[in-house]
Amino acid sequence: MRWKKLAPVVLSLCCVTASAQEAREREVYITIGSEALDSVRTSFRAAGGTAPTLVREANGVSVLKMNEGQLGTVSQLMHDKYHRCAGFMTHDTQEAALAALAPAQPSLTQTLVSYTLDNASVVNSLFAGLQEPSLRSTITQLSSYTNRYYNGSTSSVQASNWLRDTWLSYAAGRPDVTVALYAHSSWSQPSVIATIQGTVSPNEVVVIGGHLDSINLDVPSSSRPSATAPGADDDASGVATLSEVFRVAMAQGYKPARTVKFMAYAAEEVGLLGSQAIAQAHKADPATLGTVVGVLQLDMTNYRGSTVEVTLVTDNTNAAQNAFLGSLIDTYTGYTRSNITCGYGCSDHASWNAQGYPASIPFEALLSQDNPNIHTANDTLANSTGGNAANALKFARIAAAYLAELGKGTLPGLPSDTTDPTVSLTSPASGATVTGTVSIAATATDNVGVNKVEFLVDGAVKGTSFTSPYSFAWDSRTVANGSHTVAAKASDSAGNSATTTARTVTVTNVSTAGTYDSTLKTLRCSAVNATCDSGTAFNGRGTRGPELNYPNTLRGLCADGSGGTYHNDESLDGVKVSTVDGTPFAPGKQVKVEATVWAYASPSSDRLEFFYTANATATTPVWTQIGTSITPTAAGTVTLSATYTLPAGATQAVRAQFRYGSSSTTSACVSNEYNDRDDLVFAVGP
Repeated sequence: MRWKKLAPVVLSLCCVTASAQEAREREVYITIGSEALDSVRTSFRAAGGTAPTLVREANGVSVLKMNEGQLGTVSQLMHDKYHRCAGFMTHDTQEAALAALAPAQPSLTQTLVSYTLDNASVVNSLFAGLQEPSLRSTITQLSSYTNRYYNGSTSSVQASNWLRDTWLSYAAGRPDVTVALYAHSSWSQPSVIATIQGTVSPNEVVVIGGHLDSINLDVPSSSRPSATAPGADDDASGVATLSEVFRVAMAQGYKPARTVKFMAYAAEEVGLLGSQAIAQAHKADPATLGTVVGVLQLDMTNYRGSTVEVTLVTDNTNAAQNAFLGSLIDTYTGYTRSNITCGYGCSDHASWNAQGYPASIPFEALLSQDNPNIHTANDTLANSTGGNAANALKFARIAAAYLAELGKGTLPGLPSDTTDPTVSLTSPASGATVTGTVSIAATATDNVGVNKVEFLVDGAVKGTSFTSPYSFAWDSRTVANGSHTVAAKASDSAGNSATTTARTVTVTNVSTAGTYDSTLKTLRCSAVNATCDSGTAFNGRGTRGPELNYPNTLRGLCADGSGGTYHNDESLDGVKVSTVDGTPFAPGKQVKVEATVWAYASPSSDRLEFFYTANATATTPVWTQIGTSITPTAAGTVTLSATYTLPAGATQAVRAQFRYGSSSTTSACVSNEYNDRDDLVFAVGP
């Protein structure tokens, strides 16, 4: 049986006073690293309160149900014992919390990024404008509020308004820049976002963020909205650091190639609430909000607790971007650095990482040597290193280098690049007839350097190449047969671009949909073609969905599981097989088999296997596995594929097996209440 739900487990009893207080609080769910679970239980028992209810644990993460007023207690424990801030993620619903159990899946958007260091003139110019007094002034202002507690605190809203107004003053006269509050419906403090529109790739977004809220954990939860919590280091320093970079970028007229967003998040201290909401919004609507290609988090930058100047967090971050960040530090600053791990949900970068976006966080010290005054009334500028902002200035340089080298772009007054690149298509030839997967290739040059080459089909970008030789493998079966145009567009980092004249090609793929064979009891493509497709006939799993003629396995020999519900639990929705070169099926041809599946909310527990048989008409077909088990990359609809070489045989079949289970298998018919198999039969030529 799948571990769908656990009965509530009461971990301890609370005193009457605690129960009365907690009953007035709204119910929330948190996800937390499972290594901290016993400590959380012990902490609540020791305090005489009601321990949170364990809902589920998977992949080293636990889901707990609790009252909102208990969040501060968890935050204090995570800070005191694990040096994490906040160290957990808060969710409004159980469904959202359970979805967070799935391991973060890498975002495909990182293919848009080429980590190059070629914008030194902009980096150095930004460095020259950064000023410690300006940075110190921002820390002083933000820490002057009684606190910046996320909910019920008037001063937290005042701090957000002040920051918005300050950023608006920096951006005066820049129509390409917007500054706005980002309201959250469940608490009073808004986040603040400043956006600089990109000149070359405006839909690609670089995020530089820090959290705006503060908290005093030395007082009872009921007193926190009014308690003194200056939060000078945690995290006025991080917000001031990114604010200083924004100030200088505006003062110098910086024009990024990619869109850049500076973000001051609300409600980090109680479970990364603000950054979660914003990251989830970007994931849900990239067409409007842009495709995030990189995130830099600045959380505590003004306390020098260790000999090493900068530490880079290696867990719940992106390894490729971390390497890029390390190169920036080494190349442009020379600061000494080391790596650390900080555990689950330790700052807002985790919100972006959970959505699959590349995120990194440079930190001020080794975790055991960080600022001892945070989360108290003593987190003041006077208790930061030197009583000034000199240490934060180092991180402003790091953020400025990140801005210039990932955002790219130019500054006025620097030697200008007004020369367009040159670009030409090398394939396919004009008037060519194409089938299957075809290479669109181009050559490109520029007086400074080519930033990227985009490949267009019928005027729409279908692929991008960042390094020479520039090419893109276009599957022509994604368009209808007939005439189509292909072109290439080259761009440099200054925003100059050139596009080739479109060439017309003729697509002539042969494709067919299978029809039901009452003898073989599944879909069959009887004519020899280049593609055989199930269409929608396999959609669902047996009685758990609209699947026609289930189980759709050869001679009905492998039944579907009957557990769960349609498109909440696993199902295999479609199978397609096609030759890679677009020519008809024949022995020795390389073919691609694809399966469209519906993956469970925790997709890491699902597996897909492909099999083939050279004789689909045999009474007992012999199945050969193609490759190994594949794990879906995300929940919901996912298409997975594998390739193999066709053997001899006039009537062949492929089987896709989608199942619940963490272990690999070579069996073509694994029995489980959530498992689904579908077979697709197709004719192969001589």
